[in-house]
Amino acid sequence: MAGRYNDTSAISELSSERITDKLQKSLAETLTKFYPLAGRFRKDDLSIHCNDEGVDYVETKVKTNLAEFLHEGPEIDLLDDLLPKTDMQSIPLLGVQVNIFNCGGLVMGVQILHILADAFTLATFVKEWAQISQTGTTKGCLSSFDFLPSLFPTKVLSGHQYSLPSSGDPEIVTRRFVFDALAIAKLKDRIGSSNTFTRPTRVAVVMSLIWKVLVGISSAKHGHSRDSSLLFPINLRGKLNLPSLEYALGNFIVLVNTTLEANQSKELNDFVNMIGNTSRGISVDIGKASINDIAPMFVNCDAEFVNKLGQKDEMDIYLSSSWCRLPWYEADFGWGKPFWVSNVSKTFEIFCLMDTKNGDGIEAWVSLKENDMAELEKDPDILTFCPPLQK
Repeated sequence: MAGRYNDTSAISELSSERITDKLQKSLAETLTKFYPLAGRFRKDDLSIHCNDEGVDYVETKVKTNLAEFLHEGPEIDLLDDLLPKTDMQSIPLLGVQVNIFNCGGLVMGVQILHILADAFTLATFVKEWAQISQTGTTKGCLSSFDFLPSLFPTKVLSGHQYSLPSSGDPEIVTRRFVFDALAIAKLKDRIGSSNTFTRPTRVAVVMSLIWKVLVGISSAKHGHSRDSSLLFPINLRGKLNLPSLEYALGNFIVLVNTTLEANQSKELNDFVNMIGNTSRGISVDIGKASINDIAPMFVNCDAEFVNKLGQKDEMDIYLSSSWCRLPWYEADFGWGKPFWVSNVSKTFEIFCLMDTKNGDGIEAWVSLKENDMAELEKDPDILTFCPPLQK
């Protein structure tokens, strides 16, 4: 979801009818450039049927003021109500819900089927839609769905096991943790010169800290250390010697994993080094790969991912994702840039990282089983660097 909590001052000058009319017309125009989003997924041959059946578009009135909703941070569970109630496993690949608050404030909830698109694709779509809404024209978007089909032919993916998302675990809860620039700087200083590669990124240190804490929670729960594997996606754009693929729309990621064995050291820098070495290694491999190597590499990484999930009884498996450095906060629909862009709660265990609005901090959206979440929230490292904002 790309939840957009905009400043209400600019919106109040426009009627809600004018706003929604503008959004509908600009959405229709944007879909002509992102036409697969209006199609339907055909599981039998792993393809998108571009039949222009359309997307799910809903408008709602919210009987409260946006300031009240945002006071001390919104309840995360309520964010789900701002998304369209679409069965994303069968009909529309894209769902949009425009929520108008009593004060004139606007929240846009957007969801997309992951079979078709990754976070880069969703962010590109939202930014282009905003550009068309604001100006009535496009800047000449270089992005296209046309680049990847030849790279991932159906015959190569025919044996690929792709399953639609399940309904999830009802015991999963989601919390939001905000690491500001100072907290991230302190984390990097804590790692210091003990790491074996260059100064780590914001994403690496936050991902590492959360993974480290979860490993500690697991050890306490089981009474002993277990092997622990972190799965996370690597964006392939910009890593190949093909400039056109920097703008490829669709799913252009590989899921990689790094495993910390039970008997290994578990200092923060150990986790940072594991993530850094894995990311660096796959980037080098991708840079050396030929065009014909990419699809088999994708299939092999995914097979390893499925294999890891099959070992959940013997080891701990954690799934992470990063939506950082994507242009969420650049999307101006004509009444100002977003006040806040958020994720939503999940029904499976994952932690997803997003930039804060100023770009130097990170919001970590963590979904865990209730008992594990209770331990995470009271962990000394979490309390030191970013206590939870709300239940």
